[in-house]
Amino acid sequence: MTEERRILLVRHPETEANVDGRFIGRGDASFTERGEAQARLLVDAIVAFGPDAVWTSPLRRTRVVADAAAEQLGSTPVVDARFSELDFGTAEGLTYEQTVESGVTFDFTSEDVPVAPGGESRRDIYERVAEALADIVRPGERVAIVTHGGVFRSAITHLLGLPLSAIWAFHIHNGSIADIRVVDGHGMLEEFRTLG
Repeated sequence: MTEERRILLVRHPETEANVDGRFIGRGDASFTERGEAQARLLVDAIVAFGPDAVWTSPLRRTRVVADAAAEQLGSTPVVDARFSELDFGTAEGLTYEQTVESGVTFDFTSEDVPVAPGGESRRDIYERVAEALADIVRPGERVAIVTHGGVFRSAITHLLGLPLSAIWAFHIHNGSIADIRVVDGHGMLEEFRTLG
């Protein structure tokens, strides 16, 4: 018997921090005008997908979308901290220029060294996202996950069976969605686009 799962990955709308080029992992930021418009489009996309459940990071920039979509679907979003953004450690809240001025160094090539001092590594985020997906995606179900760029990259890499090194192969714009169908453990990208 064929076992199928459907996952809609959703990256939160554009924020002021995104426009400013700030590293915001565990912090939060307000939506831009474009982000406000994207939020409405993302809610519509989630509702059209018709998920059995809407999961979300605890951060406001994801919760706004997840709460609105779940309300329209007559449900309550499930908050899971494993869908929080990559922890940027000492780079949190800084622009790239500020990290250079303060001597913060990045490592986007290693799988096990934190991306920035005091933060998470590529493997850290990949493993927590893979664990969360294994816990929440049941056979025959459709789930929507409203999350962040790093989690989105990790999830798409895991679900499509790509190597860990592929995490940085995807440019996930704010307001992006990916519809992934997993049949008997084989992931297929059905749709990938940016809204707004």
